[in-house]
Amino acid sequence: MYQNNNLVNIEGASFIFMTNFSGDPARSGKYPSTTRQANLTIPDVDLARDLIDEGFKVKLTKPREGEEEGFVPTYFIPIKVNYQVKYPPKIYLVAGDAEPRLLTEDTIDVLDKIRVKNVDVTLNKRFTDMGNTLYVRTMYVEQDIDDDPWAGKYFSRTHDEY
Repeated sequence: MYQNNNLVNIEGASFIFMTNFSGDPARSGKYPSTTRQANLTIPDVDLARDLIDEGFKVKLTKPREGEEEGFVPTYFIPIKVNYQVKYPPKIYLVAGDAEPRLLTEDTIDVLDKIRVKNVDVTLNKRFTDMGNTLYVRTMYVEQDIDDDPWAGKYFSRTHDEY
């Protein structure tokens, strides 16, 4: 995990809480929004602190009542997806041995409906008077199929077998 100019690369992350890649206001909680977004964990504490120093809204998880002892907080940050730009993000879904599938503005909502095992992402930093934001530039989302007894049979097929 490293930072380079206006880019942040995070490897081995995951989504925390509900995602809203569909932009559905009903998925955005208390404050309905059509913004395509998610909260991403930051496994590297030094990177989290660097982002805090740059003015990004990095947050920490809190223990539930009765689980305070031995609790290790997780750093996380909101990220956004914007397809209405000159160079839209490249977001790939990775499932088993299948070739990564590029998701579009119309198909990205699938990420709201799957179990995610791992996220590797490159984010663009955006600095404004209204606050600093991280936008997805490139992201690989690995679907968790470990508990799926059929995944090995069907995900290893090539397109020629159909």
